[in-house]
Amino acid sequence: MIGQNIKILLIEDNLDYAQLIKRILSKKASSSMEVEHHVSFSAGYERASGGGIDLILLDLDLPDSDSIETMLGIGGGADIPVIVLTGADDESLALRAVQLGAQDYLVKGQVDARLLVRSIRYAIERKRADDAVKRSEERFKLLIENALDLIEMLDVDGTMKFVSPSHKRILGYENDELVGRRVFEFIHPEDLPSIVDIFTETLQNHDRLYSAEFRVRHKDGYWVTLESIGKLCPPELSNMGVIVNSRDITERKKMEERLRSLSITDDLTGLYNRRGFLAFADHHVKAAERRKERVLLVLIDLDGLKQVNDAFGHNVGDQALIDAAQLIKRTFRHSDVTARISGDEFVVVTTDSDGNGEEAIKRRIDENLHNFNSMTAKPYRLSLSYGIAKFDPRLPSSIDRLLVKADELMYANKNKKDDQANDNVFNLNTSINE
Repeated sequence: MIGQNIKILLIEDNLDYAQLIKRILSKKASSSMEVEHHVSFSAGYERASGGGIDLILLDLDLPDSDSIETMLGIGGGADIPVIVLTGADDESLALRAVQLGAQDYLVKGQVDARLLVRSIRYAIERKRADDAVKRSEERFKLLIENALDLIEMLDVDGTMKFVSPSHKRILGYENDELVGRRVFEFIHPEDLPSIVDIFTETLQNHDRLYSAEFRVRHKDGYWVTLESIGKLCPPELSNMGVIVNSRDITERKKMEERLRSLSITDDLTGLYNRRGFLAFADHHVKAAERRKERVLLVLIDLDGLKQVNDAFGHNVGDQALIDAAQLIKRTFRHSDVTARISGDEFVVVTTDSDGNGEEAIKRRIDENLHNFNSMTAKPYRLSLSYGIAKFDPRLPSSIDRLLVKADELMYANKNKKDDQANDNVFNLNTSINE
């Protein structure tokens, strides 16, 4: 501020006092202070509106002023700091003026050069500091109001004290529908326990950022998946609670799920592929081992697929695979792990709680095959060979070992059917020759 030219507007109807102020500022100020004097509020208001003024010295006892609010509007309207001048018996009025926005007040008769210059300097610097804070607040407000992400300020019990306008766009709620309510009311029940744990940890550590993914209920009733980062305010601002920044990742999660599904699902039949089967079957077997349950691994081969392809083409062969997959799905429970692991091979892992599962599976496969073949008008008949390996929790075994055992049993079943077919051909030829 030193060395700068300061333009002061003095509004004072006492000419002698106005001259005193001018002399003080011309002699005692280290900076160049130029004083422009007006004797009425109306004239001073008009001049202030014209701009180019750094500070207003305003007498509170002007003949053409009607209220202190109107008088202080001279500074607010032109965005100029105001110091009020008051008589000794008007100090309460001066305090009221400061409450309404004046930077300072000076009591006439007590003003000396040092006090006047210091008050002017402080008022101007304070105004600059206030302007800087306002600009910062306006920028912050602009960022918050236009943020694409959700921004929340939570109390220590999870009550929402502030929510950004983006909540309306992403979640459908108006601000007054959220502020004052606990954020936990809107979180999916399956995700709530872990989120409460994370929130509790956040309250205990000022230095760490905590992140989480969870589902939040949209106003229309469906679930939106959010990715959130939360942090406890520093100790000096601890009464503010937790600040949380969240973004909508619903579409990303859907895409991840689609990609995951593609990576573990057989395109043709919709069953798991080998990768999916190994992942889920291993989990299935380990869970059964913990529960001391028996498990059956059923390896199924679609007989005669090459002959169907050769006779009718691969499109018809693909349809035979689809029909076989649908038949297998009807045979087993929805909770069973069902997969196509190679061109014509399928595999299923199912629990055997009562020990009679093997015979029940054979019966259901045979019944479903009979029903399909008796009702279909397609140019092929489905035939399935299968082997069933047993997992005993008392004698743990790996999925690979169960597959090897089931493969041996499946080929034994296939060879048995081939032998029966050959016997039928032999008997038919013998009857013809006779």
